[in-house]
Amino acid sequence: MLELTVGYVAGAIAAGIFLARIYAPSVLTFILSAILRDKNSAATWTVAASALHRSYWPNLLQADDAKNHGVRRDIIFLTYFISFMGALIAIAGIITPLGLYETLVATDNVQTPFQYLKDSSPFGYGTPPRSNLTFNRKCGDLGPLPCPYSDTIIVNVFDQSGNGTIDMPYGYNSSIPDIVTETYSSGVGNDTTISNYFDIQYRRYQSTVDPTVNNGSKFLVGTYRQMQSLVLNDAVQAVEGLIVDTVNGGVGFRNHTVPPGFKYGASWEEDILFIEPETVCVDTNTTLDYRIAESTNVSVNVLDLVITDRGGFVNLNRSYPLIDLSDTQKNSKIYERAWKAAWMTNWYTMLYYNITNSYNETSGQKALSYLNSEVGKTFAVPSLSDHSYYDSLGMDGTFNEHLNLGNGLGASDSPNADARPPKFGIQGIKSSNFSDIALICSGSGGADYANITNTYVSCGLMRGIPKRQDEGPEMIFDSNSRWSQPIYSCASGVKATIKTVSFTYNGTFGLQSLNITSLKDKEYPNEESKPLWGVEDTGNAYFQTDVNLIWGLVSNDYSNNQNVSVVRQNSLYLPGYRRGFSLLSSQFAIQNLPGSQFYQNAMDTSYDVGGSSSPPIDYSGGNNMAMWARWRELSSTPETASMIPNIIFTDNAAATVVGTKGVLGPGNSAQRNLVALPVTPTERKIRYRWPFAIPALIVALFLFLMSIAGILTLIFGHGSLSKMRAHLYQSSTGRIFTTFLHPEQGGLRVQSKDWSKRMGTAVVDLSGDYPMGAGPIQGPEKYDRAGSGEVSAEGEQFLGEVGQASPRQEYVGAPGFGQPQLYTGVQYTVPPAGK
Repeated sequence: MLELTVGYVAGAIAAGIFLARIYAPSVLTFILSAILRDKNSAATWTVAASALHRSYWPNLLQADDAKNHGVRRDIIFLTYFISFMGALIAIAGIITPLGLYETLVATDNVQTPFQYLKDSSPFGYGTPPRSNLTFNRKCGDLGPLPCPYSDTIIVNVFDQSGNGTIDMPYGYNSSIPDIVTETYSSGVGNDTTISNYFDIQYRRYQSTVDPTVNNGSKFLVGTYRQMQSLVLNDAVQAVEGLIVDTVNGGVGFRNHTVPPGFKYGASWEEDILFIEPETVCVDTNTTLDYRIAESTNVSVNVLDLVITDRGGFVNLNRSYPLIDLSDTQKNSKIYERAWKAAWMTNWYTMLYYNITNSYNETSGQKALSYLNSEVGKTFAVPSLSDHSYYDSLGMDGTFNEHLNLGNGLGASDSPNADARPPKFGIQGIKSSNFSDIALICSGSGGADYANITNTYVSCGLMRGIPKRQDEGPEMIFDSNSRWSQPIYSCASGVKATIKTVSFTYNGTFGLQSLNITSLKDKEYPNEESKPLWGVEDTGNAYFQTDVNLIWGLVSNDYSNNQNVSVVRQNSLYLPGYRRGFSLLSSQFAIQNLPGSQFYQNAMDTSYDVGGSSSPPIDYSGGNNMAMWARWRELSSTPETASMIPNIIFTDNAAATVVGTKGVLGPGNSAQRNLVALPVTPTERKIRYRWPFAIPALIVALFLFLMSIAGILTLIFGHGSLSKMRAHLYQSSTGRIFTTFLHPEQGGLRVQSKDWSKRMGTAVVDLSGDYPMGAGPIQGPEKYDRAGSGEVSAEGEQFLGEVGQASPRQEYVGAPGFGQPQLYTGVQYTVPPAGK
């Protein structure tokens, strides 16, 4: 659709005016012709003729003005050129304004104060004010342990049988030691917009009391409440305390402040700390296929449920995949983990269905000695009575739900499957084998040491949105319709990184007017300028289940600190392991350490979708058709399917934490900017699209050439105002008539004022074929042309200095055309040469 601009409106107005300038004179001259009589005064004929011949009627009616026979060629050229210029100027008058448009443009940078901007969305309403209570942590899984640098004293007394007591003579101190806070706040100061570990807080919290902790005083713990799901927004947007990216996944920490007072808004850039997921999904090349029952009244709505070999079994790689995870910060190898999980899933499935064999140590039979499958072969799967398990998205961290292990074989199994699983598992395959895949994919578990190398990775199987295999609507589960669900193996890590964010703000609708126009990874000129990330180094004194490590940007002073593991690179893969806790877990309620907990719980929840899971929001799409449609689009390929865990993680994280640092410092508590940010105001400007100026430029060129020609004509004496006046007299209709009808009153050179007085009222009758005088002439009877000085140079040359004029009699008219009118003419006598 054509955008309506100021230029187009101006052009339309100019076109309307142009048409009006054609239409109005044409109509008025038509009316003029209607009221013009055959007998009029000479002055009337002059004025009327001028109006008539200025109109378009001569060309429309092909009158004398439109005929060229007998006309000098130079006169024809100039008259045509006059018409051409008139048309060209009219066209330029219409087209030239079309190039005008208004736009908002950036002006010179300024320094301006920022102010806090409250969010009026559910995120703003659901976020309480920040508490004065600080961070705290607890360590130990099977029993309390003093956290790093803590002064807590714990006395454990156990006998040989394992019985004993745990004594804390001075209670448990859960506060964060100053040295830890200083270390992981040292990398950035208040003069930057980049947040650090301790600028991240739980969005919702509550205070609690434990008699053994902090001498029974209150301390904060994190809680969770869902605010508003953003998964369908597919945008980068600002909410209270965060920048939420539901396009690629991730949250940035910013306590939102804006520069007020700019009518058309302003733009600026900030560097922001982001926590973003990194997911890779690999196709297992197997699918779940089924048929919808004919009636919804049956106990099982999904029939003929099978797992189909699409190449995952028959083309299984015969080598066990090995992954080097010695330097996970340099390369976390997310793809390799997902691929290995897919391989193991297919391997265990093949053993479960006796498609092949594992290595037999007793008999020495090698693995994969036989292979009972081919592309397209189906294997029966017991179906669940809950059909929603199959008609929506599923994320399974156990890797076995797609086979419905443990439910045995029932009447609902597909009778048409090519093969069926044994009633009792053979080759030792059971659900726990599949569950081990998650731990192997993650690379570490709770019993591994907590350090910078053991990074958080969550793995699971994704059952994509089913695709209809027969003809019919792709979103309607018709009876007897056939469907197929892809099965992907996915692995997700989480990393901290710094991004450069471009903002615009126009102050119209509060925080909704704060737009993120660009989001990109921060660029660094060299290796030394890259951020230095640090993670607590406890000397392997803690298992991962005992402690949540603190991380953050640290200064160069800690680059060789034995208690801090550091890497200098663009991003940091965050430490941890898949604990299997959802966001509703009670683990929130034991400490206030959001920077270490939220990303693990948010991603754990992302791998618990569909089936028997009960997350805060149903991300399966089973109860939300819009979400179902988006997941269907994304799950069509493993590459795009990797966005699903990222988006779910982002939605979970957005409701869990907030950033507290902004341009006004931590908590936006400063009265003036602590960060010197150049702000670019936006102003409204008028701009022009130059191609629309081409007709006007051509007109300007012709005007220049015509001006040169006019000046040259004036300089060389070919043109003058007196000559122009004479030609106007000579072409005046009324004057021509009176010159012939009443020559004694003066001719073509009489001054206009004098002619008007003497001959303006003379009546000229044009009712016949020839003009005739009618009525008396008002004014002098005779006019001395020689005495008046109105003899033209051309006339003087014709008459000579002593030229004389004598009257003669002629008739106006021709024989056979009525009674001719006698008039007195002028007979010119030229004296002999030399006199």
